[in-house]
Amino acid sequence: MSQRFEKLLSPGTIGMMKLRNRIVMPAMIRGYSMTDGTVTRRLIDHYAARAKGGIGLAIIEASYVHPSGKIISQQLGIYDDKCIPGLSDLAGAVKEWGSKVAIQLHHAGRQTKTSITGMPIVAPSSMPCAVTGGLPVELSTNEVTDLIEAFAQAAKRAKQAGFDAVEIHGAHGYLINQFLSPNTNRRTDKFGGDINGRMTFLLEIMQRTKILVGNEFPIMVRLNGEDLVEGGLEFMECQQIAQKLQTVGVNALHITLGISEAALNPRRPRSLASMYEPRGHIVGYAEQIKKVVNLPVITVGSITPEMGEEILKQRGADFIAIGRGLLADPEIPNKLARDKPENIRQCIRCNEMCMRVELGIRCTVNPEVGYESYGITPAQKGKKVFIIGGGAAGMETARVSSLRGHDVTLFEKNGKLGGHLTEATVPNFKDDLRKYMDWLIREVQKLEVKIELNKEVTSQFIDDAKPDAIVIATGSTTYYPDIPGIDKPIVTTAIDILLGRAVPGNRTLILGGGVLGCETALYLAEQGKSVTIAEMLSAIAIDIPMIGRILAAKLVDNGVEILTDLKIIEITDNGVTAITQDKNVVHVKADKVVLAMGLKSQTKLYEELRGRIYEIYLAGDSVEPRRIGEATRDGFRIGCTI
Repeated sequence: MSQRFEKLLSPGTIGMMKLRNRIVMPAMIRGYSMTDGTVTRRLIDHYAARAKGGIGLAIIEASYVHPSGKIISQQLGIYDDKCIPGLSDLAGAVKEWGSKVAIQLHHAGRQTKTSITGMPIVAPSSMPCAVTGGLPVELSTNEVTDLIEAFAQAAKRAKQAGFDAVEIHGAHGYLINQFLSPNTNRRTDKFGGDINGRMTFLLEIMQRTKILVGNEFPIMVRLNGEDLVEGGLEFMECQQIAQKLQTVGVNALHITLGISEAALNPRRPRSLASMYEPRGHIVGYAEQIKKVVNLPVITVGSITPEMGEEILKQRGADFIAIGRGLLADPEIPNKLARDKPENIRQCIRCNEMCMRVELGIRCTVNPEVGYESYGITPAQKGKKVFIIGGGAAGMETARVSSLRGHDVTLFEKNGKLGGHLTEATVPNFKDDLRKYMDWLIREVQKLEVKIELNKEVTSQFIDDAKPDAIVIATGSTTYYPDIPGIDKPIVTTAIDILLGRAVPGNRTLILGGGVLGCETALYLAEQGKSVTIAEMLSAIAIDIPMIGRILAAKLVDNGVEILTDLKIIEITDNGVTAITQDKNVVHVKADKVVLAMGLKSQTKLYEELRGRIYEIYLAGDSVEPRRIGEATRDGFRIGCTI
């Protein structure tokens, strides 16, 4: 066992459940289930891959205990006995690989829509959610009692299906959290009032569940350290709830943070931190909860293995939950056990594909997420494969093709691999992405991939070399719009700024408020530069919808001026002339104008070769300028196809 991760890899116990290590995969909705909530093969294969990777405990995603609490159409269900056979297959597949398995019991309360459930929205009180909308119906006392029974019966089904434990979801603004919070619970019966009354719903769920499953079956509770909204649950009350839960026999607490409405304020921490925010932001809450209870505490929040080891050494928690990291690399525990943490594929915390639960989640850096059953299989016949372009798509294609047994050569016209990842990883806040780029480079270097740098490949070279298959991943270059003055010395590109090939001015104006322009602006602003963003649309960072507001807030906080609804009509020697939404002509002064108005594909070589080579593929930005996730998916798919 690795000495560097001795604590993380040491056995642990929750109630009567013994875990082989202290790495927990927390519940995250996948969106792979049938519309009636039953299990699919896709779901089983996905979780089995994480168990095979060596986790100690898998907490299967939020599973609705009653149809009124469903949050998406393809959410996993545990509301009826018809769910048990599939759940049994799922639990068995996880346990087959030596992991313990729990399932999270969930009801959305007001954080759902009638269009999803086909039923009225229900909640402790008739208080609408600012995110989902819709006015919920206040539950009657008898209906509350019915839902207590629904949770308990769901736990009983989990035990019948072979799960080792259950986790009751009492956080993130869902039904139980709504009962706990003074902001959403205005009831006057025994389930409302002060903190003791507001706890009653959760405590009676615990008590009834214990009756049905017995004292030896572990019950965990996921609990907020704080709601992070005005009038919501605060930390001192969360400590009181934790202490009370201990008295009624809870076996572990899983401490998290915030409700859905908290995300409306981009300056407040969230349960899922982005690449623009610090890691381990929830750990302090778990540490303080642990001080007032005498039972295992699970902590979470963008925790790296190195951080997890230190948290355990300092007794800040007993178990470390890793969610998105295990999507990016299901083999994290096994790689740590082999003392090879450098081989871990880094989650870049982009919060993009892993948050698209309605479509079934994917992962930007791991194309196999959701498609684990396909895998990388040996090629029937080894081929001579040329890959032109060493960006994300090219390197992923080279990695997969080489693993399948092909003779692969990767050509890159520049002096290093990386493509657009090279400039994208320059800012300090892109450290996660930098680690992913480094991982890709190491992977192709340690495989039998021939790498030729500073090599501009021509169609004549291809004709002479006669490869069996060729992949064009030549990427994209800066788009130069047809604007008068675009060729003036004052003009440069965001890419050149990031790579240090151009020097920003005293007053830098960035044209384009997409992610490239915004990140370049933040990079310069953090260096104390005066920066303005000019965007034609009415908002910035809309190409990263999940975390765009966080980036926009950081720009404002760093003094970046943001001009929207502005159409540039001319670049002058001292700035730009533009037209506002009201058709007014304005002049924005600058001594450096930086282009970040998009990219255009480079397909010249592909056009020259198409029709002359039988097996030719186009990948990444060469298809069209897109995000990293599309590039890696292209690379994986093509690598598996050749």
